[in-house]
Amino acid sequence: MTNKIRAIITDLDGTLLPKNGEISGINKKAFEYAQQKGYFRIIATGRNLYSSLNILPPDFPIDYLVFSSGAGILRWSDQKLLFSRHLELKETQDIARYLWNYNINFTIQKGIPDNHHFYYTDIYPLHPDYKHRLKTYAPFGTLIHAPEDILDKATQLIIILDAIQIRLLEKVKTDLAAYSVVRSTSPVDHQAIWLEIFPAGINKGTSCHHLLNELGISCGECAGLGNDYNDVDFLDLCGQAFLVNNAPIDLKPHYKSVASDRNNGFAEFIGKL
Repeated sequence: MTNKIRAIITDLDGTLLPKNGEISGINKKAFEYAQQKGYFRIIATGRNLYSSLNILPPDFPIDYLVFSSGAGILRWSDQKLLFSRHLELKETQDIARYLWNYNINFTIQKGIPDNHHFYYTDIYPLHPDYKHRLKTYAPFGTLIHAPEDILDKATQLIIILDAIQIRLLEKVKTDLAAYSVVRSTSPVDHQAIWLEIFPAGINKGTSCHHLLNELGISCGECAGLGNDYNDVDFLDLCGQAFLVNNAPIDLKPHYKSVASDRNNGFAEFIGKL
């Protein structure tokens, strides 16, 4: 017997928000319908808080925002920060030192709520996606020339791998296994591979689980919708789990399917519950 659904979790970019698009009126109405059904409505995104608030207006019909891939949780009604985690300064410098040895460019996002501010490196020819990120957030970036230039704790480090560096993906994940290393696809070009390094145990799944526990909701009473590798952590918690049709092919056999982000897959997802 399927559990009664009490909460829904959805990703943002590529799930609700199409590339160069906006969240449709149909999907917004589906959020309102979810409220009528008594569901707690949770968005779990890789975006930092600043970027999320630029996309989602204050009256957007959700209850909680899990941002920075689980490093923070915001209660939407009063914009209160309920939860945040960070890497200590020494941890951040140690990780930076490791990446420096492999000539990998990376950004170091500062602590929540100001994790749109960052340090960055240019020790290797810049990936186009990396260049775009630096340009987009130029007012908030500080170039560093050595790990010792890092002076703050960090929410996470972000690596954007090029076609040559992609072979290092599994090695980095193995060598930095003491931390949470999350793979995702770039929300900018939807092709580049990102690796994000968080404090141990931090990902969308663990933070969503923490929030559900606080709300007194079991995982079986939750339904999830995602589109990418970094959504797997929360999808695998949920009693019912779906992917939009634009998700990577290798993920599709493991989950139920709904229409793509551009074809109101979220509204279809809500209709199936």
